[in-house]
Parts: sequence; C-alpha cells; structure tokens
Amino acid sequence: MKTHTVDVAITNLCNARCPQCQRTDIVNNLKTKEYLPLTTWSLADFQKMFPKESLDDIENYSFCGLWGDSLMAKDIGRICHYIIDNSKAKIIITTNGSIRKEEFYLNLGNYCGRRLSMVIDVDGIDEQMHQKYRRGTSLKKSLAALRALSQTKAIPLSQTVLFKHNEKHRNDIKKLCLDNGSHHHVSYPSDRFTVNTYFPNAKNIDRFYFTNEDGEREFLERPESAWRAGTNE
Repeated sequence: MKTHTVDVAITNLCNARCPQCQRTDIVNNLKTKEYLPLTTWSLADFQKMFPKESLDDIENYSFCGLWGDSLMAKDIGRICHYIIDNSKAKIIITTNGSIRKEEFYLNLGNYCGRRLSMVIDVDGIDEQMHQKYRRGTSLKKSLAALRALSQTKAIPLSQTVLFKHNEKHRNDIKKLCLDNGSHHHVSYPSDRFTVNTYFPNAKNIDRFYFTNEDGEREFLERPESAWRAGTNE
C-alpha cells in the first residue's frame, strides 16, 4: 500500500525571521535560537533515506519544513530531479519564495512540470505589510517566483497568514497573487497566539509580543474576524 504524503524536513535553515516561528528567538532580536543545530540534507542524504526502489512507495513528497525553508537546501533542485527521474510521485514545496533567483523557478518548473506544486507565502500588498510578519523576505521576489513558475507547466500556489494588520486586505492580496500567476490562493488566521512566558506582564493573548531587530518591543495582533482556516475569501 502506498503512503499518500510524506513531509520531509531537509533543512532548518531559513532566510526569514518570522516572530511566531519556533526557530525564532523573540527575546534576542529575532535571531535564530542558539540551541538549534543548523543542518541540511544533501542529495546523498536524501538518497540514503529514500533509495530509488522505494521512491514509488510514496505518492507525494512534501517539502514544507517545520524549522526552516526547503529552498535553503543547496541540493533541493537535485533532490527534486531525483524524485522525478526515478518515480511517478509528485512534489509539493512550501516556501517564502524570496530565496532563489527567477531562473531557479523556471528551470525547476520546466523539469518537473505538472508533478510540481509550489506554495509561496504572500502576506501583504506592499513590502511594509508583507514584512510585518514575514521579516527578512521580499514581496517583490515572492511575486517574481510566482510569475516564473506560471511560465512553466508547474503549479504555482499562494497563501496568506492573517493578522489584524493585513486581514482587511486579504482580497487585495489574493488578487495580487492571482495576477502574478498563482493558480489558487488560501488565507488563514495565525493560530499561534498564546500567553507569552517571555513577557509575563503581557497578559493579552490577542497580542504576540517580541523584541524586534532594533531591540524594541513590538507585537502582532490576532485578526479581529474569525476567518475559518483555509478560506478562499
């Protein structure tokens, strides 16, 4: 019996400093947490875990990454080629889309075709709104990645994490993504608002406090409306 989907975390490297990511130190200027050992799989590592004869035991290889962005892995392209060349499996990559150059997306999309779906994070209608949460990334590059993929047979997709600062613009963000080549867009509210033990005086669980890059206290706010997860609105 085939396994439907396997989520493979091949790296915990990331170019972003998203405050609610578990790899981010919200006390120490949004740096990577010191206890996190930075590791990345090579093509050889992936081949060792997934030999050629076993690749077709899985229908979908999902590279989402709980602690990092898969496109930070040097061999991600070669890993995708290995899957495409030796199986009938499909590939799903979730990324902030601002790591690689447009040529990478074009080449990978052309090589993998319809067997590749890539979900790109777009959290605002401009750089300021986008980087309010998706810090250290580039809206311009994310949209360029969508456009590049849309020129191939691969399937470019997009998603938005909703907060108070961007929820009223969700339809504009969706339109921006579709206009730049996304085939489908979803929005969902952040579910990472809890009592913050690092800031014991901050009892309001509708606010997520952190110390920003300049050493100043800042916060994200829960969206006012109760949007259901995965809404297309």
